[in-house]
Amino acid sequence: MAKKIIRPVASGITKVESNQTPISRQKVMAVRPVDTVKAKVTKLILPGRIKEIRHMDFTVKKPFKFTVIESTPEKVVRLMNAPKDIEITLQPLEGEHLVFHPTPGFTSDGPVRAQLSVQALIYNKSSKSVDLDKVILEYKIGSTTQKKEVYLPSDQMLIDPWYAGIWQNSREYHKPGDVIFLEEPFPSKVTIRFFFKNYPDPISFTKTIKPYGLAFALPFDKKDFKENEYVTGYSMHGGGDQVFAYDVGVQAYEDNVWSDLHPGKDWSKNEHYRIWGKPVYAMADGVVLHFQKDIPNNTKLDGSDENMEKQKTDYWGAFDYGGSGNHFYIRHGNVVALYAHLQKGSLNSKFTEIGKIVKKGDLLGKAGNSGNSTGPHLHIHIKTYKSDDKPEGGWFRPLLFNTGYVIGQSHYPKPGSNVKWSKLDIKGIPGLKDTACFISPDEVHPYCEYPTNWGEVCRFKIPESQYQKEFDKIWTCGYYPVWVDGFDVGGETYFNVIFRPSKNIQWVARHNMDGKGYQSEFDTWDKEGFRLIHINSYLLKGKVRYAAIWIKDGGAKGLAYHGVSLAYHEENFEKNWKAGWVPSQISCVYTSKTTYVSALWEKKNSGGFYSVPNMTLQQFKDAFKQYTEKEKFKLVYLDAYIRNGKPLLSGIWYKNAPSFNSWFEKFFQSDAEFQSNYTASLNQGYLTRCIAGYHDGQVSRYEGVWSK
Repeated sequence: MAKKIIRPVASGITKVESNQTPISRQKVMAVRPVDTVKAKVTKLILPGRIKEIRHMDFTVKKPFKFTVIESTPEKVVRLMNAPKDIEITLQPLEGEHLVFHPTPGFTSDGPVRAQLSVQALIYNKSSKSVDLDKVILEYKIGSTTQKKEVYLPSDQMLIDPWYAGIWQNSREYHKPGDVIFLEEPFPSKVTIRFFFKNYPDPISFTKTIKPYGLAFALPFDKKDFKENEYVTGYSMHGGGDQVFAYDVGVQAYEDNVWSDLHPGKDWSKNEHYRIWGKPVYAMADGVVLHFQKDIPNNTKLDGSDENMEKQKTDYWGAFDYGGSGNHFYIRHGNVVALYAHLQKGSLNSKFTEIGKIVKKGDLLGKAGNSGNSTGPHLHIHIKTYKSDDKPEGGWFRPLLFNTGYVIGQSHYPKPGSNVKWSKLDIKGIPGLKDTACFISPDEVHPYCEYPTNWGEVCRFKIPESQYQKEFDKIWTCGYYPVWVDGFDVGGETYFNVIFRPSKNIQWVARHNMDGKGYQSEFDTWDKEGFRLIHINSYLLKGKVRYAAIWIKDGGAKGLAYHGVSLAYHEENFEKNWKAGWVPSQISCVYTSKTTYVSALWEKKNSGGFYSVPNMTLQQFKDAFKQYTEKEKFKLVYLDAYIRNGKPLLSGIWYKNAPSFNSWFEKFFQSDAEFQSNYTASLNQGYLTRCIAGYHDGQVSRYEGVWSK
């Protein structure tokens, strides 16, 4: 039956896998082408962690006196019975848009998510005090209005005349709180209504919203991580200005379990943690605004109030931004990033001077446990730049990344268990309560095992049992399949496959489908606007199976059929070509004393064509001499199958083939010969157009076509 579909969302590319059981690849032949402030302490449980740690908490700030409003107030709707002389400014605001924190799904076929947190500065320019009682946020998903109500206890937001209060739909550590969680399709607007005690009517306004668009590299490097060792974290930090900050650790898979500790260790010492000492790198080019390098590492990891207060008194309380421990504030363009809680003595001396220029990827220091922290981790967040002497003076912003891959920890119970990692493509790290992620700090997918800059990736004679695993190692490097050829030798099924760079192509590939499953998939993807570009039939344990590839590129769809008899195919051949159709693929399989045909026809200018679906090897040689050598037609398609123990070939020649300016075919090749010819052709700039495998006795043989 048909296999389960997945849709990885990396770079807008759709991919499909089947549920093959991956095993060793050793026998598979490879063919390659040429702000931290001092605040109260709260409990924090890092994802995947048993030990509690504590960290900075940013609580609601008390109203402050003002004389001049620093930013332009919003245009509000003020009904008759709403408070007068109240002005409001909002953050995080970019131009006219409030921005939210987009994230990929916890898997690549999961929903794209987002978090919206709005901070309002409410300026009371009247002669009376006002008490903010309730805030309602409304937005639409499709035609349905969604509403979130946030209530405030009496007098919690009492704003006296000529004072300003700060309100935010925020949260406590690792709790959803009042942050709005969204899934695609995202709303385009939000209406916020502020209700004040003793006033029947609210002050309201409507703002357009959109994803934040600035992204950085992850502050880690893959080279510093062992096999099956990943960064861990999620977007469920505390609230306030750090609602989009991250606390990250490191976990590895050893002894059949994921752990943030080294083997045989407990939580009693800093060096027991895997994050301890991991190099931390600059996320972008920038300039140092502030640093601290002399705060002692915390030594008491029990998280008790007494030890926290003592470490504050003894270690970091007297330092500017001491809660951040040893740290860097680095201005990256229009924002300032904090890299916090680094090890004492680990800061790179090249940059421990105000005004020093930092380049993306420069080593800053080592992850540690200093300042307001009871466990080793790295804290990072960004704010808008205000001034050199106020690194925490700006407004909070989502921290997004343009490198790395993530997957929800619950979706990855052990290494190699799930290929559906999501790319961090101008996205933040996903997060929900108790749902953290593994993070691979690499520009390539964790499953990728090929260079990402080849003109093609071609593999041949892949055992069926290993095919999905090999398939995943290729497409995750940024390629999509254009050719799949199944064949059997000695009762065992093998695959030949050709991949090209996928770029922004949306594609779907399936294999091991029976006829009913193939038809179902064809109908599904046809409705989705995909067109079939490849169909192959083969035998698996004596049963007819199909492999197919679809792409979505706006091209004209072809005429396709499968599992018809050769007689039916030939009876309708003339009707099809007279209707303007040209055969591009004719795949045959022989079973139960019948030859079955699966074909794809397209409307194209072939300049004339020849199609022969049942040639013996000698007949193919004869046809090649006639059509190729004498009439100068180009061999654009080959398929092979076995009838009564003898190999037969199905071939198509065109007079016109733009990509066949120079081309050649290699006949009846062994494994070693095909590998040798392939390597030579790629070194000369040729691409593989066809691979047809079959058996001659108990030996595999191949036909290959290359062109440029």
